[in-house]
Amino acid sequence: MKLNKYFIGAILWALLILVLTLTPSSSLPSSKLFSYDKLGHVVIFLVLSYLFVSGLNKNKPDKLRFNILLGIVITMVYGASIELSQSIIPERGMEFYDLVANCSGSILGISLFYVSIKKKWQ
Repeated sequence: MKLNKYFIGAILWALLILVLTLTPSSSLPSSKLFSYDKLGHVVIFLVLSYLFVSGLNKNKPDKLRFNILLGIVITMVYGASIELSQSIIPERGMEFYDLVANCSGSILGISLFYVSIKKKWQ
């Protein structure tokens, strides 16, 4: 698999998500501007899934359906893994609605990718 700018972006974004979600909350600065809520989960997974499926599609544009399916599966499994991992981190905890928001963001990001790619073909 060839690393392109989308894969590099997806890897860097995934690492940022991992650091922020597995860091104990007392170690993070508090901010009213960037409160950590469900909308934040949706947005970070929207960006991740869009970058990831864009990277897949750059390498194999003839396999659009496979790229989309793989993108959904990997980003949702990643989101679920993070939620499970949070259950062992002090001051963190697994939340079902965070998982729902992560998966929703993944689906929205892939949907955005699909709409953008279809517009290019028209």
